[in-house]
Amino acid sequence: RFKLRSKSADHLAHMDVLLGELGCMAGVSPDDITRELTWARTQPKEAAAVLRKHLPNYKGKDYFPPERDGSSVVTKEGKVVVEEAIKYLEALEPMGGVGTSSELALGLAAEDHVADIGYTGVISHSSSDGSCAADRVSRYGTFRSTGESLWYGSAKADARTMVLDLIVDDGVASRGHRLCVCNPIWEVVGVAYGPHSTFGTMSAMEFAAGWSPDGAASDDRRTSGPVHVAGQEEAKKSVTTQWKLGGCLVCNQEIKGGSVMEIEKLGGKVHKDCFNCKSCSKPLKGVPWNAHERSIFCKPCYTEQHGERCIGCSKPIEGGMMNCALGKFHVECVICATCKKSIGKASFSTAGGAISCQACSSQKVRTASVGRLAGLTVDGGSGAVGRSASSVLGREPRMGLLVASGSGSRSGSKQRASSPAAVGKAASKAAPLPPKAAPKGTAKAKAAGGKLSMAAAGASIVGLGMDYSALG
Repeated sequence: RFKLRSKSADHLAHMDVLLGELGCMAGVSPDDITRELTWARTQPKEAAAVLRKHLPNYKGKDYFPPERDGSSVVTKEGKVVVEEAIKYLEALEPMGGVGTSSELALGLAAEDHVADIGYTGVISHSSSDGSCAADRVSRYGTFRSTGESLWYGSAKADARTMVLDLIVDDGVASRGHRLCVCNPIWEVVGVAYGPHSTFGTMSAMEFAAGWSPDGAASDDRRTSGPVHVAGQEEAKKSVTTQWKLGGCLVCNQEIKGGSVMEIEKLGGKVHKDCFNCKSCSKPLKGVPWNAHERSIFCKPCYTEQHGERCIGCSKPIEGGMMNCALGKFHVECVICATCKKSIGKASFSTAGGAISCQACSSQKVRTASVGRLAGLTVDGGSGAVGRSASSVLGREPRMGLLVASGSGSRSGSKQRASSPAAVGKAASKAAPLPPKAAPKGTAKAKAAGGKLSMAAAGASIVGLGMDYSALG
């Protein structure tokens, strides 16, 4: 950690993160970048061969790097500029490298610039106070010649990707970065790498020839930390880029570059860093999520705050559920109100506003049938055939066929038959028929006093009723 010379709370917070991340984000170090610069300068044809392997990953102007897991980088020129860079490298004579480790004092100058524009989000070789690269380098030594290359992009990029990006130099008509990286006069380089508020990450590379570091100035700078540059807040407000991507649907700020996601479900674009759950801040890329009133939530937070709730337990429903006339239930909350057994995904009834399993529902139907038949009596002439079910409530009757005789039947006589043969036997035991009995099968019953009279039937009448003969 360094002691900071800054009074801005926002800047202090940024610097605290920056100093912990400089040189170690995504496993990339300043020394890694230095070694890749030396590789490209000393092995240009090998670098050209690596670039050639990138060509199949272009679809129009979209480049799909293997390390991006299917996401793309939108380029300005497409693979045409890559083919141009390949020809340049193939024709380039090998030159001296810039070392295998970042030069310390030059690296401090690079750190100063990353700390400054990384916070403001500006894309510029000028500092927030208007100073240039040569001014920054002069703080820590003297030089014969100096130059600077700046790279901006995703934290997923490795050191070789950064160097090859600078050589390709997409969208820069002068190809200034390519010419700087491959300038044979450079002897050393100082590198810094850290966060950038617009593009995600950045790297500053300070090249020099005839470099002589100032040890005292470097020691003081390592103690005091990156130089705080005046004008940062004004610079932050004036950030502009070549990209016209509209506003982020989450933070409502203009999208000026960096990692951007097109979210069809939301109907627009968002900063990748904004694509997080509104409730728990969990990154949502690659995980299930839901939107509610243009706010985005991970699945658990959405379910807890805006999802369906179980009628049975009142808890949020996540995953499978049962939907019926009473509402939505967890599968495990579908329980019979009568026997308290779990129904699960089996059929059930909601009659009467309560859940009943098939067995309990059928029992209720039988009980209801008993109640409807309880008031039916059959008059055999001198007395009633069958008793009111009200006298045997709570006893389960047996269903059967009632056989009633003619006028000579005894009061309360009753028989049960389950077939026509049984009916015939029951009829033969009944009292004799009147002399003018109607032919069997043509008898008609007359209603008398609200009861079914069989006196005039003259023959046995078979009807559906209740058999209480087993009740004693």
